[in-house]
Amino acid sequence: MSESEDTQPPNKLSRAILEANSSIFLLLNDEISKLSTLWSPFHCPLPLLPWLAWSQGVKEWDENWHESVKRKVIDDSFEQHKYLGTRYAIIQSLSHFDMGAEITEWFEQTPRAPAGTFKVDVFISHRGIDLPLIRETRKLIDRAKRKSVDYQLQMNLQGNLALATRTVSCSATSTTVYPLPKQ
Repeated sequence: MSESEDTQPPNKLSRAILEANSSIFLLLNDEISKLSTLWSPFHCPLPLLPWLAWSQGVKEWDENWHESVKRKVIDDSFEQHKYLGTRYAIIQSLSHFDMGAEITEWFEQTPRAPAGTFKVDVFISHRGIDLPLIRETRKLIDRAKRKSVDYQLQMNLQGNLALATRTVSCSATSTTVYPLPKQ
């Protein structure tokens, strides 16, 4: 018996079913290979991103966000959950929206603040500060911080200037050498 005959079904009916369904099996095989892309935030189709975000535990989602922000938030969700309740988590949650943050714990402030509190200085350079931005920032911080602590928020408008400076320095020294007088 040849090797190809060993792999063939034993009767004609089984062989006919296999031949009829082979195109279906090939199509299913192609579609199954595409399923793995649904779990990748950078390959998942845009309409399915909200469900991927939900499955990855993303708490804050807005359909008005730019596509790259949505994909980055989903990609960073595991890292965010790993450090939830820490300074790092707060800073990371704000960084997705091009906001810098500086956090000062109660014991680092002068004079000392009430125990268990912290201050967040948020730096924004790409847009003005308005009430919707403040609300969004508070929401992001509330989701990332420990629930048992209070905080003070300070929003700072930061300008990034690119100044080109050039310096030219010219100096000259004139030295005159005289002979020693004869004695």
